[in-house]
Amino acid sequence: MFACCCTEEGDSYPEIIKDNIWIGATAEDSPSAYIVEAAPIKKEVPPAAPPTTAKPPETVPESPQDEDGGIFTAVLERAAGTEPLGLYLDLSDSLTLYICRVNPGTTLPAHLYNTMAPDARRLRDGDYILEVNGISGKAKDLAEAIKSGGMRLELKVRRPTLTNHTVTKGGQSLGLDLQFAKQGWVLSICKVLDGAVKSSGADIRAGDRIIRVNGREGKSDELLSMISGSGSPEIMLSRCPEVVAAYARGFVPDGTPTETTNG
Repeated sequence: MFACCCTEEGDSYPEIIKDNIWIGATAEDSPSAYIVEAAPIKKEVPPAAPPTTAKPPETVPESPQDEDGGIFTAVLERAAGTEPLGLYLDLSDSLTLYICRVNPGTTLPAHLYNTMAPDARRLRDGDYILEVNGISGKAKDLAEAIKSGGMRLELKVRRPTLTNHTVTKGGQSLGLDLQFAKQGWVLSICKVLDGAVKSSGADIRAGDRIIRVNGREGKSDELLSMISGSGSPEIMLSRCPEVVAAYARGFVPDGTPTETTNG
């Protein structure tokens, strides 16, 4: 049995993926969800990677970070206060705006900013927006700040930490409560409960995002399917330290039931 809870959402902003789907800890075997609203997103899915054998967790190399250890400020200028930024944003951890995709080759503000910024401070797929014009707290507040922020937006951005983990199920569920946007490309981990992940001792925490499974990207439901179909899924995680710390202090993301039923 799975418990689901949803909240009312306001008018949609074209670049913000805002519908959350909550799935209980054994839902990789039996998906159950609700859908509110979503913006379309297109992304190339790479071909399947060759089968891999189980291996210990490894850190995936990231491109050079700036002098602040992965946090930097990006200032975007809009021709009008309602002009789209050229970013597709996911709110599913309820704390940050996760950049699913930076729209390349356009005259929109994000692309124009990237053409002028040094490499260490360019916006990239997978970055986390922590603040918008000094506003932080919840993802919906950051989204509203973008919609109403006027022609100049100052973004505090965090680079992700990426790691790979291979988890052998051994007849167990993974034991992960997951929340995601229907049109998103990641799975946000709300809780780590009893199951294969906890038994393995893997450093997988509430607040992490699953961004690839078995070397492949995909839409959120495709990632779930790949997890379900593999006895030892290889999971690539994206971690934002601020999000993981908030979840460890007891933060409950929007749309997550306060009580869950496993099984």
